[in-house]
Amino acid sequence: MYKYLMVGMIFLLLIVNSCSYSVYSNSLPHLKTIAVERFENKSDQFNLEEELWNYLNSEYNSDGRLRVVSLSPDCMLEGVIMDYSRKIDTYDESGIEEYNVRLLYRLSFTDMTTGEVIWEKDSLILSEVYSETNDESEYHSEEEAREAIYKKLFNEIMKNTLEQW
Repeated sequence: MYKYLMVGMIFLLLIVNSCSYSVYSNSLPHLKTIAVERFENKSDQFNLEEELWNYLNSEYNSDGRLRVVSLSPDCMLEGVIMDYSRKIDTYDESGIEEYNVRLLYRLSFTDMTTGEVIWEKDSLILSEVYSETNDESEYHSEEEAREAIYKKLFNEIMKNTLEQW
């Protein structure tokens, strides 16, 4: 009896592991390709536009709903990095405890097949806190906090474009 129960459990695990289900949706199924333009960088932080462009292209490729192209895209993402700041968030008698990294964006997502601007945001502020000294902090460097902000940005774009219901 035990042998049959084990075989059944293994079989069930194989079935569950072989099935894949995606929660991704695309409310605009005619959009198959995207061009991600390099954002204009109006901040005083060097090379943010390149770092962000690489991150967004990688995320779109990983996500799989839109294929990144440079010629004849179905849709286009454009933006401006308006401001970048890193400020002390908290401190104590021993020194700085946490920093807050903040990015201000202006964004536009356009359906190139119709010319319609699907989503536009003139002022999107995203921020994260990091600590170089607190082991319990989620992020331990400015770079980690910045990458988390880029992830938030990608999710915000997807939520307001392809995931509209």
